[in-house]
Amino acid sequence: MFITRIAIILVSLGAIPIVSIAQLPPWTRFKLDNGLEVLVVENHLTPIVTIEVTVKNGSFTEPPEYNGLSHLYEHMFFTSNARDTTEDDFLGRVDDLGIVYNGVTHEELVEYYFTLPKQNLEPGLDFMATAITSPLFKDDELHKQKEIVLGEFDRNEALPLFKFGRKVDTAMWDGCLSRKEPLGNRPTIKSATREKMLTIKNRYYIPNNSLLIISGDVNTDQIRKLVPRYFDRWQRGPDPFIANPPVRAPALKAPVLVLDTIAEPRAILFIEWHGPSIGIDDKGTYVADVFSEIIRQPEHPFSKLLEESGLAQSVNFWYFTQRYIGPIKPDIVTTPEHLAETMKVFWQQVDKFDDPNYFTDEELETAKNVLRTKTLMLSEQLSEFTHDLAFWWASAGLDYYGHYLDDLSKVTRQDIADYVHRYLKGKPYVLGLAMDKAGFDKVAPTLEKIGNPAMEKQP
Repeated sequence: MFITRIAIILVSLGAIPIVSIAQLPPWTRFKLDNGLEVLVVENHLTPIVTIEVTVKNGSFTEPPEYNGLSHLYEHMFFTSNARDTTEDDFLGRVDDLGIVYNGVTHEELVEYYFTLPKQNLEPGLDFMATAITSPLFKDDELHKQKEIVLGEFDRNEALPLFKFGRKVDTAMWDGCLSRKEPLGNRPTIKSATREKMLTIKNRYYIPNNSLLIISGDVNTDQIRKLVPRYFDRWQRGPDPFIANPPVRAPALKAPVLVLDTIAEPRAILFIEWHGPSIGIDDKGTYVADVFSEIIRQPEHPFSKLLEESGLAQSVNFWYFTQRYIGPIKPDIVTTPEHLAETMKVFWQQVDKFDDPNYFTDEELETAKNVLRTKTLMLSEQLSEFTHDLAFWWASAGLDYYGHYLDDLSKVTRQDIADYVHRYLKGKPYVLGLAMDKAGFDKVAPTLEKIGNPAMEKQP
């Protein structure tokens, strides 16, 4: 299924000094001759195993005529293949092996996983290898899955802020919206063909563009012997990103105001900047995490002056790590009556982001601790840790993820100042505002003042 990652606001844990004792669980890494990278994570608490395959596919690979088809392909994976020649056969094998399964499509990866009893590890590997290498894309199944995906699109489109979010993203990504929208668009999904599914398979579903993770109650030496038995048959292909390089959205040239009228009496604000990208500014990505966590702390002036003061009903500030431009995204909910003052205070805070006294040493260390604790807590849940490994492998690389906790601890005040100057202060942004017509009537005289500086207005 398609998911959107959202920021989680954590409670401050206090400025306990960062220690290097607690680390991420260890993993073993090796590669087959066909280029398939394999990770093994041993955890013997319960007799359960997860087999996950991750592919560097997703919306970042999609021009408009393919937008949403990575997600449709994900659905087609769980239908028929060369051995299980109907969807019923596929689901029957799922039942026989005691599998809990799912797939997820993101911007920069698609992942599939089976969780099953350890005694079914070997047939589970065989099942996964067969499914990933030989999907049939039968016309009747494709028609059925298109209807399911379109139904999922309908449910998302019915959400109050869906169209508003699309309008903001259209301005944010300036001609490259398809590269940032895993859910896709309705006409492209409706027009999907078997030939397009095969194009995706032949281009991206190759071992040298994929990762196999096996986690749980397994023995690494046994996995080294078993994996080639089932995955060596997967044929290597040409690097898909040489002939089809991903497209990076152009830099924003000026601040843009996006307005949308919705059935909502409150004022909903989405503010977005282009943030750091993996491969261009790796250091900036974890500095962005630390800075966001600092100003999310309830006792920090950013939160106190906006939310605790009563100006805003909710405030968030977060960054999403990506290789092809990670967005920096403050979200604010206020009222039409408080809109002008809320945005005045918001921009006053932005102007102070590079002030040496904007945050204390205690707040800096607390932010690092919160991020460390969040990361370690997720790693204790084996299923979440497996998905995190997949996400970071695709978007940032496992070396980045493996060093993440240590890199957080090294973030300095100067690093944060450099980040603020490079990505935030005085930089172009998109500001989206949505509310009902009565709200717009109330704020009309002051609407042009909510930006910093004056903005180009989009309908």
